[in-house]
Amino acid sequence: MQVCYEFQKRGQQSPLFIDVSVVEEEIKTLVNAAIAEDESLFLVDVIVKGNVGNQKVLIFIDGDNGLSIDQCSLVSRAVGNEIEDQDLMEGKYTLEVSSPGLDFPISLHRQYVKNIGRNLELETIAGEKIEGELIEVTESSILVKSKSERSFLLDEIKQSKVKVSFK
Repeated sequence: MQVCYEFQKRGQQSPLFIDVSVVEEEIKTLVNAAIAEDESLFLVDVIVKGNVGNQKVLIFIDGDNGLSIDQCSLVSRAVGNEIEDQDLMEGKYTLEVSSPGLDFPISLHRQYVKNIGRNLELETIAGEKIEGELIEVTESSILVKSKSERSFLLDEIKQSKVKVSFK
């Protein structure tokens, strides 16, 4: 995605083209380096949004055994220092490192594995919506039990989220 920002310099307006996806990919590389020593941690996504000089960098990481605030802090410091050293962001920015949270869609095989036994809200590419317990995960599919057990190929799934239960 290429974004065009307008800025003023000495009375002139000039377009500034920034390829946000390139910056996101560079930050993903920094995050992967920062979490490399802890094999239980994995990168879920990096999102850069906002206008040049006032951007927000959102880093979502997760862990096979959960994620602590201390782990987020370590990643935030390491990545923040590298962003500054490499001058990746133009002007001021805010850096947030967190787990994706329950309202964030599951996007990685590793997240499905982590959530075996939990209830999912699942939507297929064909538009079918299913709620059920995640029973099993293979390399290419998941098994969900609602009224009956059904298998879904991962590339047939448009979106799935962990369903919050207050029992």
